[in-house]
Amino acid sequence: MAITTTYGGIQLGPNMMTTVWPISMVDENVVPGMAFEPKEMGEETYDHLDERVKELTDARGTMQRSFFHRSMRTVKVVNPETGKKESKREATGWSATRKYTNATGDLQKYIEGPFLDNPPLQAMLPPFILYSPELLEGTKQDEVQAKMGGEFYTFEHVPTKKFMIADGESRHLAIQRALSPTGRLSGTRREKLKSTLVTVVIIHGVDPKAMGQMFADLNGKGVTLGASEVAALDIRDPWARATKDIFENLRVGLVTTGRQAGLVAQAEDKHLVIGQAITMVRALGTGSYSKAVSSSSLVEEINDDKKYNRIVQAGEHWFDKVLKAFDPVVGEGNSPASIFTHPDYVLKAMPIKVALGVMGHAWVETNLPLQAEYLESLSKINWRVSPRWNGIAGKVSQRTVSTKVDGKTVKVPVSGEYDLAAASAKEIGAIAVRALTRPNTQAYRLVRGLPTDGVSDDVQNEGDTAA
Repeated sequence: MAITTTYGGIQLGPNMMTTVWPISMVDENVVPGMAFEPKEMGEETYDHLDERVKELTDARGTMQRSFFHRSMRTVKVVNPETGKKESKREATGWSATRKYTNATGDLQKYIEGPFLDNPPLQAMLPPFILYSPELLEGTKQDEVQAKMGGEFYTFEHVPTKKFMIADGESRHLAIQRALSPTGRLSGTRREKLKSTLVTVVIIHGVDPKAMGQMFADLNGKGVTLGASEVAALDIRDPWARATKDIFENLRVGLVTTGRQAGLVAQAEDKHLVIGQAITMVRALGTGSYSKAVSSSSLVEEINDDKKYNRIVQAGEHWFDKVLKAFDPVVGEGNSPASIFTHPDYVLKAMPIKVALGVMGHAWVETNLPLQAEYLESLSKINWRVSPRWNGIAGKVSQRTVSTKVDGKTVKVPVSGEYDLAAASAKEIGAIAVRALTRPNTQAYRLVRGLPTDGVSDDVQNEGDTAA
């Protein structure tokens, strides 16, 4: 039987308790956030916590942002087979996130200064919210009358099963650095910080996804959590839930911070922002780009298990076909999903992403002729950025490079290379859908390199849905 530690607190429910600990006790009972980060970035080693870190890594991913991200750069290399220049991404190490910069900067200064120097009501820390996937055993203490709504319990905790910090990682890192023997605090001030009491809320025996929802609720009402992060943690929106089910099953990582898949995200093999992915799945489920990009919840389109499962299964089938079709393009060793950020291909444009989702509706309806047509389109369409995509995927312009001419810097066009400034799906989504799905339109024939003589586009008659 494992040796346990006993401590007391007020039970708020079968899976939640609150108590008051000195900061030293918090430090003794938690896995520091830095233990989950790349080992070469830490100022101290956490090898003794490896087993617990492994147990908690997935849960940490649903609740916490990282202290460090991969650094990346894009370079141009010549393909030896084609002789053409292609974009290649290279990892250049790790870079600190705003979370780390804040924890080791302003927050640490606050801990070392105002927090220690001012009375509690003038300088304080929010409660530490700790998480344990294991259910703690509690015993009610009848002789102690809390008289505060909840009753006093004692809880048994196995010390090796340290808690994960669900909320308060940055504060804990700032405190750790302040308490370091190499820090600026004198010995007496370090002891004062260790003995300072803080409120602790412990949630135990709860599924990590539910904890993620709690974290979204806790932070999503303010301004510190972005829309993508809220969407990533949201388990109430069926479209968000279906999107995560689809891309998790396809092993496609989604970007849950920021508004685009930047170089940092790409270095972590994440090429789709979750908001974009949700819009793609909404397009697949409804078969309409205008519905997909609308502000409507569209709950009626996915409001029962049968509809939900059909959309998830269709999404897995179609997007799997899309990814496999571009395996040769992205090259060996690269994730197929990197086609969604590849600078030389139009799949990086949101109108094209949504139009691909609309095509997937054929798998929701089980329309076999359309399925065969769309699968063929994956190989028939020329997906490289070129003038033919101008006004369909966005604005296409000749790629230029800066060079010196007579001592002056001028921009010189690069033959055969083009840049795409993507437009929103709301602006040109209907045209993108026609280009991918409507054989009797100019857009359709343009992107396949077919003659367009005598073919006209009729926006009103064609609509925004797949054929």
